[in-house]
Amino acid sequence: MQFDMQAIKTIYFQEVKKCWLEADTALPEFLQKISYDQKQQNERYLLSISDNFREQFNNFSRLSVRGKKKAKQKLLLMIRDVLLEETIIGIHTVMNEQALDTYQEELMEFLRQTREFAPELPFEGIGQAIRNYIVYIIFNELNHGKPGFNTACFGYSMLYPFTDNYIDSETHSPQEKQVYNQMIRDKLRGKEVYPSSYHQYKTCDLLSNIEKAYPRDHDATIFTLLLTMLDAQEISLRQHSDLNPDEILDISIYKGGISVLIDRYFVQKEITEQDLLYYLGFGLFLQLADDLQDIKEDSEKKRLTLFSADLNCKSAEQLVNKMLHFLFSITSSYSSANEPFKHFILSNCYQLVYSSIVGSKEFFSEEYLGKLEWFFPVTFPFLEKMY
Repeated sequence: MQFDMQAIKTIYFQEVKKCWLEADTALPEFLQKISYDQKQQNERYLLSISDNFREQFNNFSRLSVRGKKKAKQKLLLMIRDVLLEETIIGIHTVMNEQALDTYQEELMEFLRQTREFAPELPFEGIGQAIRNYIVYIIFNELNHGKPGFNTACFGYSMLYPFTDNYIDSETHSPQEKQVYNQMIRDKLRGKEVYPSSYHQYKTCDLLSNIEKAYPRDHDATIFTLLLTMLDAQEISLRQHSDLNPDEILDISIYKGGISVLIDRYFVQKEITEQDLLYYLGFGLFLQLADDLQDIKEDSEKKRLTLFSADLNCKSAEQLVNKMLHFLFSITSSYSSANEPFKHFILSNCYQLVYSSIVGSKEFFSEEYLGKLEWFFPVTFPFLEKMY
């Protein structure tokens, strides 16, 4: 279909918002409980593989260069074996061995490219970038896309630690941020730009990665999407001011939805109207999942999200219930080319919510935490120790 950003904003955003507002706030009945015996079995398994990996890492620093190469290969084989046998996430039940090997190599290539492009990037920044690339991989598999390292999506994923962290940083003045965003906007519009710092040069290099894969005179859709994402990032800066819940929701849909829609665009498959509703909704879910993890930080920095705007336990619990119902609704109404993988995503998104709550447990009642623990594959105290 032909992209029409005005229609996306006025029609599809409103459909997603309507689905969110209609989602129930009661604890869902469709969640599946996991027995205590199964939890203990899962915990024993996780401890065993954790010990194996820890032993490999502890020995690594004492090895020669040749020894480190062998250890690295052994570590990769250990990861592969875990993916092919573990039953907690169970990715091998929806993805064959060849696909797992291909995607593992794709992620290794991402890490190699990251270290070559920005050796100074801290581990947190790498994690931020690779998480986004994994979202693209998930969408690629969901649509039976062709595996293989995507240089354009690499550029987009690396923009996260380069742009988001710069814009969110309190060390840069509003004027500096405005100049930085204007440079990005000009670059996306095909204008000549003149970077004045290392950070600006690197940002332009990442945008050039996308330009090489999508020549502007052939298809300008990706640049329209990226300009919209830039607009969403700037609007999100308003979350430091007084906003009502409806305005906060609009910002969450805008920023989260466009971010995920760009990931989906990099999958070389046509995007339908049904796709728009699902991926925009999925973007809202991921945005709220981030906000759920960051309740404490957001409240301390006076950053308004649906979770930080009202720190009452009951409000937070109703929001989580609403997230689960919303996710179930948009997934159930979406017909995928890979239905088993779609349900795999749904199941693991539930787990993402439960584990995020453990990181923000002080904002939830003990009673509610106890209820949600039934649905998680390990006990919450064990998860906290694993953190």
